[in-house]
Amino acid sequence: MIELTDIDLDEDGELSAVVSLPGDRQAAVLFALDDDERFDATEMLAITQRALVPLTGEVLDNLEDEIVHELVDSDFEGDADTPEASDYALLAGELDLQGAIVSSDATLVLVYDAPSQYPGLAIYAELDDALAIEVLSVAETDDDEVEQLD
Repeated sequence: MIELTDIDLDEDGELSAVVSLPGDRQAAVLFALDDDERFDATEMLAITQRALVPLTGEVLDNLEDEIVHELVDSDFEGDADTPEASDYALLAGELDLQGAIVSSDATLVLVYDAPSQYPGLAIYAELDDALAIEVLSVAETDDDEVEQLD
């Protein structure tokens, strides 16, 4: 079972917490409610735990490897140069899980940063039910504009 700590409900009724995940990863968790949704804390905790339990160390490692390859390949798209192993290693070395956003249907979005490669930006990986990346996007941390990667 995934243990959530520092559990809090904000004035809008959204739950936030901290979770420790395999591979010595610690992340902030936000249960995001739509405007018309209302859940009590027990329901939000249960949905959040259900969404996070499948995130084993192997799953997270594979997701992070895919994120690194997608982002580096995207950066080199259209260039005459092709990425080298060191390009992937550089991003892999600093990619850091910062948070997870869980919605009421247990959709999970992992939030990463890579400060020297993507300064001032957050990397969002929305996962499908099989824990595959459905949408990978990069956005300014203080902006709602999101750039999706193809």
